Amino acid sequence: MNSDNLKPDARWGEPAPLHDPYILANFKARNSDVLITTPPKAGTTWMQQILYQLRTGGDDGFMAIDEVVPWLEITRQGKSWQQILLQFEKLPTPRIFKTHCTAEQTPGIGTANIILSSRDPRDCCVSFYHHILNMTDEARQHKEIPAPASFDEHVDNWLEFAAWYRNVKSWWPYIDHPRVLWLRYQDLKTDFEGNLDKIISFLQWPVNDSQKQTVMEFSSFDWMKAHDEKFSSQGVSAGGHNSKPVFKPGKFVRQGKVGDYRELMTVEQEHKILLKAKKLLEPECIRFLELDL
Repeated sequence: MNSDNLKPDARWGEPAPLHDPYILANFKARNSDVLITTPPKAGTTWMQQILYQLRTGGDDGFMAIDEVVPWLEITRQGKSWQQILLQFEKLPTPRIFKTHCTAEQTPGIGTANIILSSRDPRDCCVSFYHHILNMTDEARQHKEIPAPASFDEHVDNWLEFAAWYRNVKSWWPYIDHPRVLWLRYQDLKTDFEGNLDKIISFLQWPVNDSQKQTVMEFSSFDWMKAHDEKFSSQGVSAGGHNSKPVFKPGKFVRQGKVGDYRELMTVEQEHKILLKAKKLLEPECIRFLELDL
């Protein structure tokens, strides 16, 4: 359903501050598009930076990552969905977008290239906890994300909302799809260059050795941490030079570690998270994700 005058089909979801079904229902994917599809806090911003740097051959002059690699389904303050889609049409080719949508809600499967990054749910849970606490009060209010009273409350909320589980479960049937590249966060951390080569091969983008070295430098944790302001404006107006920061200064790029959950999470909380994964995901998916159940 793509008529401007009709409500989108239920498959596209309900309107929310971080989700505009009209954008999804009316988005026209191109064969050259790349969609970054991840659960929250699974290396999304890192992949935005990697792909933008690959597309440009290395560019450190951008103001905000969400301006050059927009969040597909998020609402933009003061702009209609028609205006947003018109802006998308003017983006340089190949266009790159990020989305946290499930496969069912992602437009362009089979047309666009899709790169999916998955991460241990325990790390995602802890990272999202810090993500919420490091947001400004105004941003939390706008996005309707209340600050949890405790980490234990956060874990319960995270499990109930179940975004990680919905996302991974929905994409698993596409693991061998020729237009889908599924990367694991832990592999990106242990062998960044090798996985960068996989991305280049998958997209068939022309990248020479000099450009590749620049991409690796600008996509490193140290570089991104030193330029935190380029990645912390994912927010109130979703891009634009007048956007108010969503995160406290220097607080968006935090640690990016594998196994960071051990510093905060109890054994009982781990068990709850892994048990839910075992109940909802295929055994082959569990093994692929290297979850020690």
